[in-house]
Amino acid sequence: MKIPPDSILQIPKDKLQNYLLDPKHPDGKAKADFFRANGIDLGNFQELDALLKSQVLSNDVTKTLNTPLGIKYIVEGSMRFPNGRSHNMRSVWIKVENEKILKFVTAYKI
Repeated sequence: MKIPPDSILQIPKDKLQNYLLDPKHPDGKAKADFFRANGIDLGNFQELDALLKSQVLSNDVTKTLNTPLGIKYIVEGSMRFPNGRSHNMRSVWIKVENEKILKFVTAYKI
């Protein structure tokens, strides 16, 4: 199954810059190291935004979870990075009931 077709994908710039790509963030450091090794850092964070959106639109949802905050969608699939390497990645998104916005939660290599 794909994400709901009328979904509006939302990835806050802050989530990319101050979490996934921040080498000083306590939870994001390892992710920042991974993305930097694959050609993405704070200087080109927009590329990560585009890769994440492409990944969630191109691949099937592998799992859904009902949570108190909404429905989590877990999507797994390959991402081709600026350095030419491809990695299997998992991205997690959440949708509040009766809303069209799918909010980005996290992403990591699997």
